[in-house]
Amino acid sequence: MTQPLRSEPTSHQPAVVCLEPDLFFVPRLCDVIERQGGRAVIVETPEDFVEAVDREFPNLALVDLGAEGDWRRAIARCKMRPHTAQIPIIAFGSHVDAETLQAARRAGADHAWARSRMMETLPEVVERYLHPPTTYPEGWDAPLSAPARRGIEEFNRGEYFEQHEWLEEAWNEETRPVREMYQGILQIGVAFLQIQRNNWAGAIKMFRRGLPRLRTLPPICQGVDIASLRAAAEAIHHEITALGPERLHEFDQSRFPKIQIVE
Repeated sequence: MTQPLRSEPTSHQPAVVCLEPDLFFVPRLCDVIERQGGRAVIVETPEDFVEAVDREFPNLALVDLGAEGDWRRAIARCKMRPHTAQIPIIAFGSHVDAETLQAARRAGADHAWARSRMMETLPEVVERYLHPPTTYPEGWDAPLSAPARRGIEEFNRGEYFEQHEWLEEAWNEETRPVREMYQGILQIGVAFLQIQRNNWAGAIKMFRRGLPRLRTLPPICQGVDIASLRAAAEAIHHEITALGPERLHEFDQSRFPKIQIVE
């Protein structure tokens, strides 16, 4: 396995993982990503791409279809696993090779573009995924349902199994897109439960399933202070990622946040 090339982070910067074997294109990628406040992680093989996506939890992944090896399998693996399925993957290749671009889409890439389009729009693309705009899903300004409110009350008591049951009920009852908020909160709560159980891998997977669901929500959604919860959860995810499974017990569980409701 080759050692990935990374820009050195000055803070917890969002990552962009790039499968890019062309050493002449690498500086361009790194420059654009760093200018947009991100951290470039460059790998040369599909195997390293899968490992880097799993390790880095990037906001975006890019795949040069000129890379040697089975990039189809690499894309499919990332999209089949629940904790990486939501990470957007953009593939790019020759504009005259429509068959390869179509193969990337069939493998699960969110987009497959001509290299010329990728080069032209790269700064805008990176900016959009590193700093996604706020979305206002239908139902965002409605009051919390009774099961959702009960789930948040259980969350704030530290009853993370019970919060799962109530928020799952709320999710099942809600038909509007705002239901993603319930699932995101639920999964963050389950991540805390896994920390309590000293299950590092389980906590990491649940954070990486839940955090993307909250990323573009309004700061206050159905009266819930999503911005504060997201910031606290992201900080905990970052800290336990650095601690690793052997040192998870060092995390101070008194730092689990409570969810604020703005009436």
